Amino acid sequence: MAMTVNRAANSVSRLHCLVTRQQFPQFAHKISAITNGVHHLTWISEARATAFNAFPALQNWQRDPGVFARVKELHQDPAQGPRFRSYFGEAWRKDTAILYNYLNTMLARHRNQKLETWIDPPNFLSSLDDRHCRMDPRVFTIGFARRFSTYKRADLIFDDLDALCEIIVTNHWPINFIFAGKAHPADEPGKSVIKLIIDSQQELYKRSKGLANLIFIPNYDMKIAKMMVAGVHAWLNSPKRPLEASGTSGMKAAMNGVPNISIMDGWWAEGYHEGLTGWKFGAEGPVAEADLSESPESLLYREDAASLYQILPTILQQFYGNEQAEPSHPHHCPFLDQAIMNLSLNVPIFNTHRMAAEYLSKYKLRLPPAQEQEMNHFRALYTSDCPE
Repeated sequence: MAMTVNRAANSVSRLHCLVTRQQFPQFAHKISAITNGVHHLTWISEARATAFNAFPALQNWQRDPGVFARVKELHQDPAQGPRFRSYFGEAWRKDTAILYNYLNTMLARHRNQKLETWIDPPNFLSSLDDRHCRMDPRVFTIGFARRFSTYKRADLIFDDLDALCEIIVTNHWPINFIFAGKAHPADEPGKSVIKLIIDSQQELYKRSKGLANLIFIPNYDMKIAKMMVAGVHAWLNSPKRPLEASGTSGMKAAMNGVPNISIMDGWWAEGYHEGLTGWKFGAEGPVAEADLSESPESLLYREDAASLYQILPTILQQFYGNEQAEPSHPHHCPFLDQAIMNLSLNVPIFNTHRMAAEYLSKYKLRLPPAQEQEMNHFRALYTSDCPE
């Protein structure tokens, strides 16, 4: 009915536009795309903001996210580049320390609850003594936090624990997985994914000889989300393509420069930039009718998990470097280059300023001249219409 009575229909990414036109071919002429964005002032951390404020080249970034396009030039400047790299790396370490302080306090609290009452906390590490319970912020950390729905395949990276742990143990690369989120109260399959992840903690720890830790943060809210998107080292997104219309959690991570490890779905098909801002894995190519199914047997776990395991050694090698590399200083390794390119390439695109400007233009909403001029500037940052 909505497609019939309205003069236009809007999808929330370029790929979503193609999928929606395929689903509703009779309305294809009405369907266009405006890719979602997130509010950069909300999601950029305080430590990152302080770092950005120290550089005149980024002046006015609070009002104009397009300013971040200058980061690439700033980074390449012989005089300012090393200083920017150092400031940004230090801000990242501060945010990681905030996240890990929260995690270690939470684990200690859960451990005390388990010792004092009948409460059984959801994290295996809470059952260990303090020496093994504390998590190290120098360890490479993957974050995953969003609504738990089956098509998002939160448990994909744990699909083959033997393969995952072989990568970790063979190379002696420690890794922490920080998960959070909630399922809809009526979504029983989504709740079962959360239970599966919690139930995988002990087996992952033991098979990896203690090198891999999986933590689930309960009571997910915006405060936890802000800590995670700023404090982790990479953001994981593993939906079945093309069922993620847009996705915004990865954009929030990108606002802090955090690289994504993602299926080429939703916004990441536009934010990947040929590997400059993160990594891709999983199936690609034209979308077929069968790809739209959410049935359990069609979720491609084995194929996409194998693809993820294939790129994981490259990611870990890039983070840790050689044996002498200091993992607590990511600005000493090429890993930080992708973070800086996220600021330069993705912050000017995936923000609410540009998104609102596109809506105003596409649906012919008028503003006073001063505001219209400002919106024209934001509109010029990116055009996210459906590809032909």
